[in-house]
Amino acid sequence: MMKKLFVLIFLIAVVKTSSAQSDVIEYLKAGTEDAGTFIQPYLNPFAVGLGDGLNNGWYYTAETHKQLGFDFSVSVSAVKVPSSAKTYDLSQLSFQNIRLADPSNAIAPTIAGDEMSGPQLYLLNPNDRNETIGSFYSPQGLELDIIPVPVAQLGIGLLPYTDVLVRYVPKLKFNEDGSDEDETQVGLFGLGVKHSFKDWIPAIKHLPFDAAVFASFSNITAQSGIDFTPADYGVSDPDYVQDDNQQLDIETRTMKFGVIVSKKVAFITFFGGIGNSQSKSEVNVTGRYPIVSDYVDGELVLVDLVDPVKLKFDSSNISLDAGLRLKMAFFNIFASINKAEYTSLNAGVSLSVR
Repeated sequence: MMKKLFVLIFLIAVVKTSSAQSDVIEYLKAGTEDAGTFIQPYLNPFAVGLGDGLNNGWYYTAETHKQLGFDFSVSVSAVKVPSSAKTYDLSQLSFQNIRLADPSNAIAPTIAGDEMSGPQLYLLNPNDRNETIGSFYSPQGLELDIIPVPVAQLGIGLLPYTDVLVRYVPKLKFNEDGSDEDETQVGLFGLGVKHSFKDWIPAIKHLPFDAAVFASFSNITAQSGIDFTPADYGVSDPDYVQDDNQQLDIETRTMKFGVIVSKKVAFITFFGGIGNSQSKSEVNVTGRYPIVSDYVDGELVLVDLVDPVKLKFDSSNISLDAGLRLKMAFFNIFASINKAEYTSLNAGVSLSVR
């Protein structure tokens, strides 16, 4: 029960994302190349925000535990998507099989944008691009301008002046509408290390603050089933064999490294860090999907695309954070603000035994 409560906030974000899959899969009507061109900028705010959020909350002090000392913390990062990332300009993208119905109306919402459909697009006849054979609208936004990323973490002092940090959530399954096809699965793993180096440097050993170097890696995966058939084109084909393995896969890997400093004043610890925050995300649409390949004698000709979308998102930025921790016996409350590609807030509680 506890682990389900822990991932509830993130599941809401993932399920909201996967609930737009039917709109995103509409892009497959235009073929593999155009589908990738569309989906990349649409999903980019989610990929960046998830990466920034996973790199938050790893520390709230530069001080390390004594050997076998430990702390267990639960925190949530709220990553704010800027206004500039809530829309994108379709007229700046290059397409092969589609065109804007109205070139003056080219601004479409990203996943973080308003919950309304974007511009209308015409699907072109591959044999005569002056002829349209259908239309669809770019997908609506989900107003996902705040991306919540909760994490639970265990830190243990295993070596002198060194803490090992672990994040782990076994793969959980969430079903939004009761059908196996729409099942969403989420899992998380992370590993970090924090080493206090001040005592190794005589010149700063006795100065009244703590300092440490830090490095971390994390990986999160999410999968959601898809149901896309010729009926999505308005085509009835009783002989078509549906693929039951259609799936949307999202995987994000992050790395962060840098320096932390902290200063304890009574029961309050002020801390700050500077380093590099990196994330790499992959979004894959796997399985077999019907698309329009031709238009002959007034009839749509369908062919199957296999694993039609494979996208990669990369982000690397200087990371700055600052915050404070309030210590109350064995419990701590902490909060911080972080600036990487996006700005985010992090807050949480921990049980600590030094």
